[in-house]
Amino acid sequence: MHVLYVTHYFHPEVGAPQTRILESAQRLAAHGHAVTALTGFPNYPDGVIPAPYRGRLMQTEWVGPVRVIRSAVYAAPNRGFARRLLNHASSAISSTLASPRAGPTDVVIAESPPLFTAAAGVLIARLRRAPLVLNVADLWPESAVQLGALRDPRAIRLAEAMERFAYRHAALIAVPTPGMRDSLLSRGLPDERVVHLPNAVDIDRFGAAPAPVGRERPRIVYSGTVGMAQGIGTLLEAARILEAEGDELEFLVAGDGAERPQLEALAREWGLRSVTFAGKLPRERIPAVIGGADIAVLTLRDLPLFEDALPSKLLEYMAAGRPVAAGAAGLVASVVEAAGAGLVTPPEDASALAASIRRLARDPVTAAAMGASGRRYVHEHFSRDAVVGRLERLLREVAGQPGRERVRAV
Repeated sequence: MHVLYVTHYFHPEVGAPQTRILESAQRLAAHGHAVTALTGFPNYPDGVIPAPYRGRLMQTEWVGPVRVIRSAVYAAPNRGFARRLLNHASSAISSTLASPRAGPTDVVIAESPPLFTAAAGVLIARLRRAPLVLNVADLWPESAVQLGALRDPRAIRLAEAMERFAYRHAALIAVPTPGMRDSLLSRGLPDERVVHLPNAVDIDRFGAAPAPVGRERPRIVYSGTVGMAQGIGTLLEAARILEAEGDELEFLVAGDGAERPQLEALAREWGLRSVTFAGKLPRERIPAVIGGADIAVLTLRDLPLFEDALPSKLLEYMAAGRPVAAGAAGLVASVVEAAGAGLVTPPEDASALAASIRRLARDPVTAAAMGASGRRYVHEHFSRDAVVGRLERLLREVAGQPGRERVRAV
């Protein structure tokens, strides 16, 4: 098959969607399929296009076995509604215009959000005369409304219409959690068109790290996006509590996002000596950063939306064999508890999170056992190889629909 990914986000950008798409595309290519990624020039999350890509309208390159067709995009940082809207819309339009370069295609996989990419996926699939698989990582605009990022009724109605348009024209819709699947089925989408395809992790990339030795203070690491959904303010409050009570710890926040500047300002205002913001790190450094943690932290906002969330960072923490202090409810809590991978506290409860961190820091033997248990659990339930194998079977079924003449390569 020739599989065409249509995505707003892609390597060398760093983030959960970028990692998932790259690793899935590489595995499909390793299984003998031709794989192309149709995307814009990298600019997430800071809105800066790196020097090798700057000033170009279109470019074709290879990332290992994956062909990448890049087209012009209005670069914008991941904050501010109007500029982000232009960023999303420009990428969708230019990708659609660039899509003939992909050549004959068996199946199109479009990523959503952004919804503009989902809509572009519908048009590109029609142009390529190929079925569309829509990968819905987040129920947008519902998530944006709950977070307060989208308030204008007209904008909400337009986004909902775009969402319905994309769902209506997809041959298959893949979602990462059972709750998201239930939500889409409750809207009347056919059972056979909505599939659960869970998040996953490359177990080998996050090889179990030995417990750090020779360090004066235990290191607590958060790795991932620093945005509205993640609730990193709760981690800062926990650090403030622990500092005030004399706990000798160090906190590392590795990642970038819309809320990073104000959180850094808050840390300075509170005079937090134990907290360091590392900013955006290259993808290849992430395993070492997580592996160097004594404790890995995951926080989420206290919203109904996140009851059904399972962030990829949790699977990375567990794959690295790190004990987890999770300030979250719902699916995150269920996985951590089922795996015996760490301690769970209610979302946005800084005092409870501080107590969990202290308990793990003072009992490294139990913490190490939790880390090992978490690694065993993801190996059994969330292996990238197993999930991509299921994706490949679904793509074959969709691409093999009667009445379609398929191509074999590009």
